[in-house]
Amino acid sequence: MRVNSPTRSGIQVWPPELLARQLVADDPRVRTMALGMAVQHDAPVNECVDALVGATELAQGDPLACRLAAVAMGALKPERASAAVQLCLVRLVEPQQAMPVRCAAAHAMFRVRCLPAAAIDSVCAMLFDADMVVRKVALLALTPFASTAAPAIAARVGQSAASDWSAEALLALVQSAGDSAASRRSIERFVMDRLAGARILPTGIAGYAALARLNPQGGAMAALLRLAEHADEAEISVAALQTLGDLGETATSAAPSVAQMLLVTDDPPREELLCRTLVKLRPAQRDVPLGRVLQRVAEAPERGAAAHCMLLCLYPREFARAALVVRRRFELATEALRPVLSQTHKALSGVELDGLDAVERL
Repeated sequence: MRVNSPTRSGIQVWPPELLARQLVADDPRVRTMALGMAVQHDAPVNECVDALVGATELAQGDPLACRLAAVAMGALKPERASAAVQLCLVRLVEPQQAMPVRCAAAHAMFRVRCLPAAAIDSVCAMLFDADMVVRKVALLALTPFASTAAPAIAARVGQSAASDWSAEALLALVQSAGDSAASRRSIERFVMDRLAGARILPTGIAGYAALARLNPQGGAMAALLRLAEHADEAEISVAALQTLGDLGETATSAAPSVAQMLLVTDDPPREELLCRTLVKLRPAQRDVPLGRVLQRVAEAPERGAAAHCMLLCLYPREFARAALVVRRRFELATEALRPVLSQTHKALSGVELDGLDAVERL
């Protein structure tokens, strides 16, 4: 009989013959122990597929055993995820199961690269759960099969009030369009129409974020920029800017507008947020307001100066002349700001500042 080596946790894994036998033992306690062994690193689950299916069928009604079974199935090689395994995962993801079991089953589907047709609606329902982790696992499972799942995703979103939409449900809807221009236009019109009467936070922001990924040149991006610049409530403006930043290079077209906002604010928290957002957008060199950046590196409160240093580091070679401004601010800075200035100076000139003596030598 083969003896396996210890796992990373130091547990001696069972050889496949023993594991297969114990997975379908008469005693449920032995079966649960075997399932615990099956989730260990390097457990020979690929050699025990039939026994694992049997253990899953015997585990029904026991949330712990069902969850362990789902995790073990997620460790299978994709080619070992037989029709029987997939049927087990369908049952484990159904609404009557405890949510930890459903999450483990959905994650297992992602890992073994399958989404059985019978599981699609159950996974789609998880997109609307109150727990963000549940929603993210559902999105993970759906993403590779979003086009196939498009009817179910659209039905779930369409039957729900806009106030119940989650960011994950909207992302799944956007992904379901695939490469179809017609589907993209249809989804954009539908979501924009439904958002007209919805609350800006959180529904509107989430909706615009999803649509901006679908069509970066469309109305959703323009709506986010309007909210960022003109929202009456600071909370909404902050959320819009954070969303633009999260979109990253997808929202690069918004960089000139964000830079313009940076030119006209003296509010420190907003100034820092605008700098962080602009960095995430990866603006073209011409869209970085260099004059304003140099002024704020020289004169702004230290947090603001540090935020503007990030912008200088976007184009260190092109902005090399800014090293002089950084050097002068270093002479006046506290110990908290000096490391940032020193690293910025190094990026611009190749020389790292280290104390006043270093400044005086330059």
